[in-house]
Amino acid sequence: MIIREAILDDAPAIQKINISSLDYHFPLDKTIQQLKKILSLPNSKIFVAVSNTEVLGYIQMSDYENTYHESLKNIITLAVDGDHQDEGIGSKLIEHAEKWAKEDGSMGIRLVSGFERDSGHKFYEKHGYEIRKKEINYIKWWNK
Repeated sequence: MIIREAILDDAPAIQKINISSLDYHFPLDKTIQQLKKILSLPNSKIFVAVSNTEVLGYIQMSDYENTYHESLKNIITLAVDGDHQDEGIGSKLIEHAEKWAKEDGSMGIRLVSGFERDSGHKFYEKHGYEIRKKEINYIKWWNK
């Protein structure tokens, strides 16, 4: 297995992982549009875990800057294909992302995880992440 930066051709695999791992049913054409946009952003990275030619998981990172602490990276998404969970793929992805974050000058990594994702919470705690605070996530859509 190798970890590499994502390319636009990874969109179908990423969409499949989003469904099997996260239960996010976002259309492929929109996944392609979003991936294209994300790949063009200067302060974002998507790394994919690949075995042979199959994308097994991915992690999406971005800068997290604010006025009340040092520069951090933000894990936007970490997901592994439902058929390949518990094989160490998520661990390899997070280790790769942490290495990149340190090399890029970040002082740490933060993330938000849904209350119901107990296995994810155990995974992050196993990798040294600590609960900082509990939050409620709000969103307001335009034209929905």
